[in-house]
Parts: sequence; structure tokens; C-alpha cells
Amino acid sequence: MHSWKKKLVVSQLALACTLAITSQANATTYDTFGYHDDAATVFGWDDTNDHDYLTYGGYVYNTPASDSGYFDTKFTGDTVNGVISTFYLNHDYANDTANTLDVTNSTIHGMITSYQIGYGQYVWTNGSDYTTHDWVDDDTFNLNISNSTIDDDFEAFYFTDTYLDSDGKTVKTDYDKLVTAGLGTAITLDVESNINITNNSHVAGIALYQKDLGNSTYTTEAHQWDNTINVANSTVTSGSWSEDEEQGHFGNSSEPSDYNGNGWNNDDVALAFVDDPYSNYRMVNNVTFTDSQLLGDVVLQSSWNYNFYSDGRLVDDSTTVYTNGGWADDDQNVDHLTLTLNNTKWVGAAFNDSQSMDPVQFYDVDANSLDPDSTNYDAWGRVNSAASFQSGIFDVS
Repeated sequence: MHSWKKKLVVSQLALACTLAITSQANATTYDTFGYHDDAATVFGWDDTNDHDYLTYGGYVYNTPASDSGYFDTKFTGDTVNGVISTFYLNHDYANDTANTLDVTNSTIHGMITSYQIGYGQYVWTNGSDYTTHDWVDDDTFNLNISNSTIDDDFEAFYFTDTYLDSDGKTVKTDYDKLVTAGLGTAITLDVESNINITNNSHVAGIALYQKDLGNSTYTTEAHQWDNTINVANSTVTSGSWSEDEEQGHFGNSSEPSDYNGNGWNNDDVALAFVDDPYSNYRMVNNVTFTDSQLLGDVVLQSSWNYNFYSDGRLVDDSTTVYTNGGWADDDQNVDHLTLTLNNTKWVGAAFNDSQSMDPVQFYDVDANSLDPDSTNYDAWGRVNSAASFQSGIFDVS
């Protein structure tokens, strides 16, 4: 990642919004990225002058788009090319305010993410910084998708630059590009989320991350990071983390959403759940498919809570008594993924990438799983247990 100097002034940001989104009242097509070309100077990613620059107008706010210059919270019969970001909608940090995005009868040629959008170390902002705010439990983002497609197929924003050479002649570059494929799958969120996908919708991958920034007022096990996904009469396929027709894409397929099941590949993942190793709280994910299709792998990536000690530590003021720390209720130290399939076809594999410990490390926890790799031996060298305590449990029913 290179370091670029911020070069987009407020007036240019306003221009970006105006160019990208003029009205959301009627069904129309929107492009979230744009390029301003002054036709005289050559574009450079490290250019610190305001001549040529990229624009972005894909943030969602809980206000009418005609007032804010950005997207509002409802897409109906629309087509969007690029990346929709709910960063500012999600980061109001209050659990009693509207925090919902509805996508109906629409096509998102790209993705929806809760991340701030930018390149290198530069990000497009609205002049506010919410990134250091405390986590508010139950400030859940609601995403409702009905009869819509989110294809994760907007791999990059391509643009050409026109400039004058040393002889004053006009020169045009073949193209340059701002790659967005690495931002994630069709839906990539790092906020507590409730996602409903219904009515013959198609979504190319969902990746949910725990991003616990902490809250000093939270001192008990009463809190946890919750995600809920309900899919009905719809299809979720694998998503893409790389550009089309390049290495490692969908099991070496050249087209999005084409799962072939040939071994594990990052681009064959349809559902991914990743916890934060610096969080003291567990991540609980409940996913239900009804009369639907799931085409791709499902992955739970779990690590010990930050306040849990798999090797144990001395109890305060003791030199002989050890504890595993964490919360008194063993299960509050464990991430969960529960996948329920009702009359649903699943083509893919289940991966549980979790940490585990053997009974010899149990100080005040009990086994929560059987793991063939956690076999234990008695004094005669015989296997007497496959018990383990895992940081994450993945159940399928």
C-alpha cells in the first residue's frame, strides 16, 4: 500500500456527489466512481495538486438523497455500478436510530460494504471521523434484499487520462484503474448485522467481521456480537476477492459465482464469519436458508477472546492456582456459527478455523467438542480422550 497525500477538497467532494447521484426518487442507473480530467496534466497516484482526481459518491445516509447529495436508504428498481458504503449510516453509534438499507427490484453491479472507501491511505470522507468511537451493543444494521441481484462483479474502476506532452500535444493513456475487488464479496460488513435476502434474489458472497473497538462501560458477559442472516427463495454463491480472469478466482473459473468445488480457495467462499482476536466478547452467527441455494464454502474463523488464556494464568494474589480467565459461563468465551438448511441445496464445504486446547490446559473450563487432532493419552500411552475446548463451534442442521 502506498501513501498518498489527501488531495480532494470539499468543493471537489461535493462535485463527486453531484456527478454520481442526482436523484434517487426514480428508478435509474448510478455510478459510484468518477474521474475528473483537466486534460492538461498527467494523472499520478501520488500527485498532490488538484488537477486530475478520482471521485466517489456511494455513501448511504438516513436522509433523502436530494438533500444530502448521497444515496438514501432505499433502492427500488435501480442499477448501481460500483461500491455502496453504509459507513456513515452505521456509525451513528446509537441503538435507537434508523439503521436500515432496503434493496428492492434492483441490481447492484458491485458490492455493499460498511467500510470507508478510498485507496492507499487516502479515504473519501464527509469531514467527520467516527472511527475511534466506542462499540454500542445491539446497534444492528438491517439489510433487506428483495428480488435483487448483488453480483460482486465490479472488479475495478477503469479510466483514461488526457494530458499535454512536452510539445503541447494531447496524449491519452490507454487506461488506469482503481481496483476494488479486494474490498470483499457482494456483502462485506464489520458491524452487527441482520440480513434478509428474499424473493428470488442472488447475492455473490457474504463476509461478516467482528470489529470490536471496545467500550469501557462494558464489564460483564451480558454483551456479545450478533449476526443474523435469513435467506428465503433465493441464492447465495461464492464471492470474489480477486479480479476476474486472474489467479485463484472461483476455483480458476473466469466468471463470478461459478463454484466448482476443486479444493479450498478463498474465492470459493460464499459465507465467511471472522471474529476479532482483540475483543473480549464472542461472535454469534445464526444463518437460515429456506427453499434456497447455497453455492460455495462456509467458513468460521475464530480465535480466543482477548481476556481468555488458553495456557492459563495465575489467579490474582496466588502462586499456585491457575485460571483460563474469560467469562464465568464457558460458552460466553466461544464464538458460534449455526447454519440451518430447510429444503435447501448446498454445494460446498464447511470450514471451522478455530483455536483449541487439550484437557491438560483446562483449569476452569469443560470440553465443548471432540477433536481427532486433540487426542490425549493415559500413563500407558493409550488414547483415552478426544475432548477439546474450542474457541469456535460450527453447527449445521
